[in-house]
Parts: sequence; C-alpha cells; structure tokens
Amino acid sequence: MPWPPNIRKQLLDGLDSLIQQGQSMPKDKIPRIRHRFSGEVLEPASTQPSLEPFRSWCTSCVTLLSQIIPKEHIHWKWIAAINDTSLFNEFLLDITARLKSVRTDFEQGLFDDILLTIEVEISADYLGQAERLLQEGQPGKYDHVPAAVLSGAVLEKTLRSLCAKQSPPVSTLKPNGETKTMNGLIDDLKKSNYFNEAVAKQLRAWTAIRNHAAHGEFDKFTRQQVENMIPGINNFLANCG
Repeated sequence: MPWPPNIRKQLLDGLDSLIQQGQSMPKDKIPRIRHRFSGEVLEPASTQPSLEPFRSWCTSCVTLLSQIIPKEHIHWKWIAAINDTSLFNEFLLDITARLKSVRTDFEQGLFDDILLTIEVEISADYLGQAERLLQEGQPGKYDHVPAAVLSGAVLEKTLRSLCAKQSPPVSTLKPNGETKTMNGLIDDLKKSNYFNEAVAKQLRAWTAIRNHAAHGEFDKFTRQQVENMIPGINNFLANCG
C-alpha cells in the first residue's frame, strides 16, 4: 500500500544520503605492479574504494533497501549479492547507479503493494457508503446500525489482510481451525508489534460497536460513536503499512 508521507520522505532521504556517499567514497591508491625479474610495469596505477568505509556503505545499502523492496522482487538478486562481491570500482559505480534507479522507482510508488492499495481504496469506498448512510438517515431510527456493521466489516477485512502481510504471517485461524475473532486478530497483531496498546484499545472499542450492531444490541452504542468510528477507521487504514 502507499507509504505514509513522512516514512516515504525518510526513506527517500536515506537513499539520497547513500547515493551521495557512493559518489564521494574515499579511495586508496593501488601501486603499480612490476614484473619480479624485469621490473616491467604490468598494470597502471589506479585507485579502489577504501575497504572499511566501502563495506560499511554496502551494509547500509542492504539495510535500507530491505525496508523498501519486497523480498520476492527481482532487485533482490543484486541486493543479496552486495556484501558478497569483491572490491571493484565498477561495483561501487554499479550500486550507486542502481540506488538512483531504486530511488526514482520508489518515489513513483512502484514498490507499493498494489493489491493492498486496491483493498484500501475499496475499503475507503465502503466507509464512504457508511458515512452516507448516516447523512441520509433519520436520527432516532437506528439508521446508524447499518453504518456500524459496514464499517466494522471493513475493519475486520483490514485486520485479516494485515495478518497475512506480517513476516512471518500471523494466522487468522485458531489451532482447532476456527476463524479467529476480531479481538483475537488485534491481540496477535499487537504481539507482533504492528501497533501498540493504545491503538489496540481503540480497535477493540470499534470491534465492540460492530458486534453490538451485528447482534441487535442497539442500546449498547450510540449514533455519535458510529460517527466517530468511521473517520477513525479511515485514519487507521491510511496509516497501515
């Protein structure tokens, strides 16, 4: 899905920094090589990246790129080889050029999770429908109940998708094969450190509203709570990632 703007900026800044480091990498001079007997110069003098800063830079490249590029992406073939390649000027230039390419692709959103992005857009559309149900309804007539059910369904779908995106994936089934409840999904995602207890508490509150609406317990939640629930879930979707 699309990266949150602040995170995208941090990663782009990181790529810019690595590109700059690659372009200004300190180099050590390689002395001329002479024939052991004749003294003839066999290779011209040249330079190569200084070992310590070069290796440190390579490690930083792998660390940052692993946060941007999915493991199944074709780019991982050369990323995985970065720390296993011998020290060559050509390799330094190659990585720097590839970093520039990755930066351009990342800025254009080519590494965003397309399927999850589509899911988010569909979910946002359903939340828009839930909001219209409230706007077109009549207060006091339980018109907020369908909106609570619809927005709750969006939340559940989102939680299940997030479980599948974790590494390793979080199972949405209990050991006996039954489907986990929304609260179970919330607990598992919190254990995976996807969000903190404050977020989990809010998600449980929305889950309770959805459950009350689905089970006909209309006196256990209010229209105002549903009105707050819809934009809250929308914000949660926007920050997922």
